[in-house]
Amino acid sequence: MFRYIHKVIFCLFLVSSLFSCGQGNKERSLPQNDQIKKITVYKQPEIMNDMLKPYLFIPTPFIPNTNIKNKSYTIAVRAGNSQLELLIGDVPVSINLFWGEISKKSGRSIGPQVPINSCILKSGKYKVVGRIYPRYGETSFDYHSYLQMEGYYRKSGDWDDKYPMFTIETPDTKYDANDKPYNPIVGLPYFELQTEIEVEVPYEVEGWSHSVNLKEQNEEELKKEMQQRYDDIRQLIAQKDTAAFRQLIQEREDLLGIVYYYSESEKENRIKDLLMVIMSEEFDIVPYPQEAQLLYFAEGKMVTLVDPVNREGVIRLVNRKDPKDIVSLEFRFHRKKPGQKLSVI
Repeated sequence: MFRYIHKVIFCLFLVSSLFSCGQGNKERSLPQNDQIKKITVYKQPEIMNDMLKPYLFIPTPFIPNTNIKNKSYTIAVRAGNSQLELLIGDVPVSINLFWGEISKKSGRSIGPQVPINSCILKSGKYKVVGRIYPRYGETSFDYHSYLQMEGYYRKSGDWDDKYPMFTIETPDTKYDANDKPYNPIVGLPYFELQTEIEVEVPYEVEGWSHSVNLKEQNEEELKKEMQQRYDDIRQLIAQKDTAAFRQLIQEREDLLGIVYYYSESEKENRIKDLLMVIMSEEFDIVPYPQEAQLLYFAEGKMVTLVDPVNREGVIRLVNRKDPKDIVSLEFRFHRKKPGQKLSVI
């Protein structure tokens, strides 16, 4: 188990011109004879059928606000004694927001403010889904399991004024005939909260909206292609080829610069720390996990590979001076048109 992990969504960063001149002075060595032994496709558990999939759908009223142009949308999530998935339009902001061994100990909870503009390609309606599962290693919820989601927006750069959109949560504590409190979701293997929001943004980007449905591709061929793409990326990291790396993630960089209203200096500052790690002589490439899971998102238009235990990225760097200092790199791929190779999005 990683006690201290830098979670890095690799495609979220823009390569600064400071590091775009080419390869570093000394290459890293790659682990020898290293390959993911088994790739499985993640499927929703069979228990999640219509009979055992209780959820609360609460519609969110739309109140236009033309006074704010550059809106930043956020969901405040509070969850406890459970594993969590949060999707906007079937796209997760973070794949491992609260998943795996970190949730194993009873009493663990999180309360992040999750920005969601990276899932919003244009103005319109988006389905918001919060899913909780029992703690890692458990099969059902306990008394302290819960989920609450609060959606709001604000003017980009203004952290003081919030405009509420919705608040939904798992059922409140109830009382039995003996006036003893109980949690209505205790014993369930899954719970889901849903709403639909309508957003207003001043941009429209293509992103993955017209990409190929990868679920229609031969599964074994897709696994092989994914393995090759990750091998290629690790080779770039080993060679410290920042110019090629910039080209690899350029599409995602452009998208994020638009949806989060980044200035050029903000784009550069976000990447500097990460590239310092990639260029550092102190970090080595860790062997692949023995097994990986292939996850589909965006109605099959986006895929990634993760460690099935904690949903960390399968490419990792470790600080040889401090083995607890691990950088986990996440990549998401799509195929823009039939016949084209998978590209980072």
